[in-house]
Amino acid sequence: MSNDSNPVSGFDVTVVVASHNRAQSLATTLECLCRQHVTGARWRVLAVDNASTDETPTVLERFAADTRFELKALSEPRPGKPRALNRAVDQIEAGLVVFIDDDVNLGVHWLQSYIDAAARWPDHAIFGGPIIPVFPPDAPAWVQDQRYVRQSPMFAYYEAREDEGLTTRVPLGPNMMIRRSAIGAHRFDERLGPGGTHRLMGDETEFEYRLARLGYHPYVYVPAARAEHRVRPEQLTVKAVWARAYLWGRSMALTHGRSSRGVYLYGVPLRYWSGAARAWLRYAPFAFGPRHFRLKYGWQWQVRAGRLRGYLDSRDSKEESRQ
Repeated sequence: MSNDSNPVSGFDVTVVVASHNRAQSLATTLECLCRQHVTGARWRVLAVDNASTDETPTVLERFAADTRFELKALSEPRPGKPRALNRAVDQIEAGLVVFIDDDVNLGVHWLQSYIDAAARWPDHAIFGGPIIPVFPPDAPAWVQDQRYVRQSPMFAYYEAREDEGLTTRVPLGPNMMIRRSAIGAHRFDERLGPGGTHRLMGDETEFEYRLARLGYHPYVYVPAARAEHRVRPEQLTVKAVWARAYLWGRSMALTHGRSSRGVYLYGVPLRYWSGAARAWLRYAPFAFGPRHFRLKYGWQWQVRAGRLRGYLDSRDSKEESRQ
């Protein structure tokens, strides 16, 4: 691995990917990066080994020696994806910063599409490309139902519009680009994301929302910068999907802040009590009914139940801090 003590300088574009114990998946994604066709820009990959105990260091060493692209391997021994991303951002001085996950497939013109879009939209700072889930061959039919996939952050589906242009839909972490000048001294919240102290979702979107409040919005959607998200078999059970929905709801409650408006009951906005109750009542008649409705309304119920739990957790933590 290369020395990571000095910031990266002299590069127009830096691609950042963090990985924890997914050496084979990381290798597949890095191979996609090796094949990029880029002209007129100097670019590099910062790949962060986030406390891995598998073959990840070996994979990074191999790709660091690959002459098809430039890769700098970093190490973040503290578990947590936001910590790993911050480790990389600290090494970048300027230019465009592209964030991807270690389980995406990328076409050969993916990076060039982002570079070209940045030139076309010089007054905008945050860009996102489509994310299309790719399922294993033996995936059950219900998870591939487009009505279901499009409502589920479980598979990181993202298509903001048909053509390139501005959108209010925040790009998702597996495929987004931010100008380094907009990031400034801001960093990802290390309480969030995989391995975070609060075990919450939404570390990248929370980061983008913070930048948006500073004026870096709307976002630019770049349809040519397409990424395919490889869905893992363990993500395909109803239990796993609903657990993700519950976690998503809890994360929204704990990261979006508390409004002083409205009526509260036991520290929770009354509308969230009623929302959870309505969601359960919608789900109950379909508990043993048609699969699509069972999944759809079950998902919605889990999101609202998780959001209710998040507000209760927030209330309890505030009461403990006052004692």
